[in-house]
Amino acid sequence: MDHSIGEAAAAAPGPAAKAASLCFIVDPDFGFLRGFSRSLRSVGIDTVELIHSTQLAEKVDSQAPDIIFVDLDANHPTECARALMALKECHFAGRVQLFGRCRLTLLEEFRKLGADAALTMLPVLQKPIDFASIQKIVLEQQLNCAAVAPPGLSLQSALAHGQVTFWYQPKIDLRKRQVIGAEAFARIDHPQHGALPPARFLAGAADEDLLDLARQALINALELSARFDELGISLQFAVNLSVEAILKLPVADIVGKHRTANAAWAGLMLEVAEPQVINKITILRDRLQELTASGVSLSVDNFGRGNSSFAMFRYLPFSEIKIDSSFVQGCSSNKGNSNVCKSMIQLAHTFSRRAVAVGIETAEDAKELANLDCDIGQGYVFGKPMLDRQLMTMVAAGRAQSANFCSMNIWDVSPRASG
Repeated sequence: MDHSIGEAAAAAPGPAAKAASLCFIVDPDFGFLRGFSRSLRSVGIDTVELIHSTQLAEKVDSQAPDIIFVDLDANHPTECARALMALKECHFAGRVQLFGRCRLTLLEEFRKLGADAALTMLPVLQKPIDFASIQKIVLEQQLNCAAVAPPGLSLQSALAHGQVTFWYQPKIDLRKRQVIGAEAFARIDHPQHGALPPARFLAGAADEDLLDLARQALINALELSARFDELGISLQFAVNLSVEAILKLPVADIVGKHRTANAAWAGLMLEVAEPQVINKITILRDRLQELTASGVSLSVDNFGRGNSSFAMFRYLPFSEIKIDSSFVQGCSSNKGNSNVCKSMIQLAHTFSRRAVAVGIETAEDAKELANLDCDIGQGYVFGKPMLDRQLMTMVAAGRAQSANFCSMNIWDVSPRASG
């Protein structure tokens, strides 16, 4: 999963602060994986949970984690080897921590394998692992693990030199099997280093620069929406913002100035992370009364990551929940994940909201979510964040070919009603 604008902006520290660590955890033991992740998040460390190394290199490239924890299973050591080789291929510059319920000598052999691949390897750990020890390791390494921007690059300079661009990841109606919207993701178009994700340039960004980035994201999404509207295509574009940005920016004025004049406009979606929503229900509700009249709706992102409150469903007029990718990934093979997704989808429908599954990476997971009656899907299986012209090509091809808008046809089974 890519860092979206609001998530990264909300997490970005002031000029004197250090960016929070991001850790990847690769472990097929779902119970251990979730406990491990919760222990790190409890001390303010963000995590991405992976049950296998598939697409590890792509995630590293888009999110730039500080530390990657990789499980070594003595019965299936090739999975660990694949993870290390993937990290070598993408030139991972962070730390790698091996752990496993196996002989110390085997762990050391794989640590040497990683070192030979020019990876920075931390001392190995044997399971069972004390989560407090894990927290200590990450917090100590955090002093030296920040994703470093290329020399001379900052968000401020990128904004000043017009280097900020926005890519869009499609959102798919799982019933109609069509692209029905897209979410904006910020990039810096660096002349030497190519397209850089937020993890590479938001550390230390000033509040005014983050607000300027949010303003540009809104304008870009609205103008792209108008261009699609001129082609007779109605898509709802989404921008992930922090609560602070929604409260400080003149969102209604920006929308009024840059939206299409078409009365049938699909509107603009603002996505806010669930942990922020929980503490700002009243103030967001008051602001939404103004924004709804402008065609703006609200989506609750990372649903399931925070402490969900029914007060949010009772008092906040949001339109959709986005199920956190940690529950979505592997839902076709992990009954626990499937049950959690099913419960969240049913909860959304009970309150007349849409359910969106994010981080879908496999055809099997996409089919499972369709079977569970999920409304919308988003993830690499449908498309990575792409340039606006690529999105136009994808949508045009999809409308012409109906269901087969993806390069891979994942719709070889019909969705069944959830039980």
